[in-house]
Amino acid sequence: MHKPSASILFLATSSLAACAFEDDGLVSDSLETQLHQRVFLDLAPSSTVGVVATDADGNPMPYVEPRVTGGRAVLRTTEDGWLLVEDLDVQLADVVIPPGAIGDDAVTLTEVGLHLGTQLAAEPYWAGDGDGAWGSGDADLLLDWSMVTSQGNVYPLATQLLGDADFTVAVRRDDDGTLHAEVDTAIPGEVHRLTGLVTLSDLSIAVDAE
Repeated sequence: MHKPSASILFLATSSLAACAFEDDGLVSDSLETQLHQRVFLDLAPSSTVGVVATDADGNPMPYVEPRVTGGRAVLRTTEDGWLLVEDLDVQLADVVIPPGAIGDDAVTLTEVGLHLGTQLAAEPYWAGDGDGAWGSGDADLLLDWSMVTSQGNVYPLATQLLGDADFTVAVRRDDDGTLHAEVDTAIPGEVHRLTGLVTLSDLSIAVDAE
């Protein structure tokens, strides 16, 4: 279970603001109404990905440290009230594994990224003022990556399914109309194993988008 973040707790304690309602019961110009149309949010530099990497002998590989370089989140609400994260694309910096770690030569992994294999659907709780919502749901998480050969060519590797992950999602709207979203997950224990080479464990993702 994920502990709610401070922003989620803030949304939960927001007071009901004076507002007008439309015929369908929604607040006119509310965040929920705005999200009836798909919104595209860019990942902020504060987004993080963490993972523990070990070699075939169980030794830590501290140089396998993901760094978020970009990406986006796509959100919308459905007519029956669900909050959807239709797409989450987390782009990561190249990973360079030094000579001797898993072979005689250095290994460079490029075009590394995480994305959803299935859309994330959450039954949201709405703040009293209508400008924030939060919920949780599950979705498949996929890993994309490519390897740079010794000749400098980029060779795409097979997409890896990291498993079905539980996510929390929160979205809010500032007074100036700017939308912010947080999408978080944590997968404890072993996440993926390249037999005889690398084991990835304890994956965490904390995405900020706006």
